[in-house]
Amino acid sequence: RITDHTLPIADRDTRESPVREIVKELKEFGVEAYGYDPLLSKEEIERFDVKAFDNLDVKIKMDGVIVAVAHDEFKKMGFEDIGEFMNAKPVLIDVRGMFDGEEAKRKGYYYKIL
Repeated sequence: RITDHTLPIADRDTRESPVREIVKELKEFGVEAYGYDPLLSKEEIERFDVKAFDNLDVKIKMDGVIVAVAHDEFKKMGFEDIGEFMNAKPVLIDVRGMFDGEEAKRKGYYYKIL
């Protein structure tokens, strides 16, 4: 399972968001996608064809996380915070380059920056 975070930086206009294409491609591989964005309603998130979370108090474990926007809430998160809702071999895709890739790898993440 993969959760994604959506929206262009500081912009509530989701029409140009790359997340739609990311979700489409993931679903072609049978990935179950979830979404969370502190600036969007559950209904707005579900328009991306994902199951929406109301907050990051996630009860299921994810195989990977795609951080697609640099919201302040996400910038404050550390690897330990992200690890709370990740499986044993976490995958972190960092679309905005918000995280230190070397530190992510030291902490056991498979890390890619797009």
